[in-house]
Amino acid sequence: MSTVARPARPTLLFIPDISGFTQFVRVTEITHSRHVIEELLEALIDANELGLSVSEVEGDAILFYREGPAPTAAELLAQIQRMYVRFHALLRRYDTHRICQCGACSAASGLTLKFIAHYGEVGTNQVKTHSKLFGRDVIVAHRLLKNQVPHGEYVLLTHDLVNACATWVDIRQAAWADPEEGAEQYDSGPVEYCHIPLQALRAQVPEPTVEDFSLPGATERVATHDTVIEAPIDLVFDVVADLSARHHWMVGLKDSDRLNHKIPQHGATHRCVIKESEKDPHLVSHDFKAGGDFITFTETERRQGWAAVFTFRRIGAGTTRLEKHLFLGKNLVIGLLFRLFMRKKYMQETEQSAARLNAYCKELVREGRSHPAQIVLGPPPTAGG
Repeated sequence: MSTVARPARPTLLFIPDISGFTQFVRVTEITHSRHVIEELLEALIDANELGLSVSEVEGDAILFYREGPAPTAAELLAQIQRMYVRFHALLRRYDTHRICQCGACSAASGLTLKFIAHYGEVGTNQVKTHSKLFGRDVIVAHRLLKNQVPHGEYVLLTHDLVNACATWVDIRQAAWADPEEGAEQYDSGPVEYCHIPLQALRAQVPEPTVEDFSLPGATERVATHDTVIEAPIDLVFDVVADLSARHHWMVGLKDSDRLNHKIPQHGATHRCVIKESEKDPHLVSHDFKAGGDFITFTETERRQGWAAVFTFRRIGAGTTRLEKHLFLGKNLVIGLLFRLFMRKKYMQETEQSAARLNAYCKELVREGRSHPAQIVLGPPPTAGG
């Protein structure tokens, strides 16, 4: 194993940290909590406009760095504001668009964000294709994640950073709230800093828009398929609503890609890979509704002018009736062509798909397994329940 050490250089160290992550994972569903955290971390990375590089993703935090001159107060605070607003806009969207009621999805809105910004001498160890930052100042940046700042959400700026920028203006002029001074004593030595609460930025987080994905005029029902699936309604819905798994039971489908969400929700989109071309259907799932013994949702293909409505009905403790209704827009020619040349093939493939779906769901029941998507439509379980 060969290791190459690069001499230390002046470097900005910048850490957005998602607070509440440990409790969030400990008391909620692991799969969905992982998806939520991954999406939030990706949003923070996508909001990078300061030319930051990612050194490590550390579970609930990202270690960014940038070599060279320290940023100005305006540059750094603008970066923090952008990341903060995007982070909380995504959390608000969970509340308005989610359909899953599991602990992870229900508790996501309680996550918070803090930032640590430090400047110092940082080196790099290169081990084969892997590089890792090292040096006292890397340790200092990580130590600062544990501090005495009284706010739940804040940015902490070390004096080393403030003093490194010759054009750093008075932070009181650039910030959205008055900074407070603080200091910590670590094993690596004393660290002085100022910290600014982020609460004032909540006013800049936009309220999400709940889009209407319905197809205007799609009132002509051209096909209906009705089947019985020998599995509980929650399990059947879990399988059908999982866009990433459609190709495992739908006839003629090679794959599902271009998913915009890992957890099914209102506005989830995907492409049905049939011929691997842009003419393949691009679907959006929407209008999820659930009652005691029924579940329904719609998938719409606006370009091709059709929509499919899935309805699940509980007809026994372990049996579900699944109905699929196909609607076309108001186009007499397309409707006539479908009935004459396409309906027979569509019904045959739908029947075959239903049989494969039934076989898969029966196998899960027989083996006592759940489907990986694990969408929970009822209220989240209580602690210890």
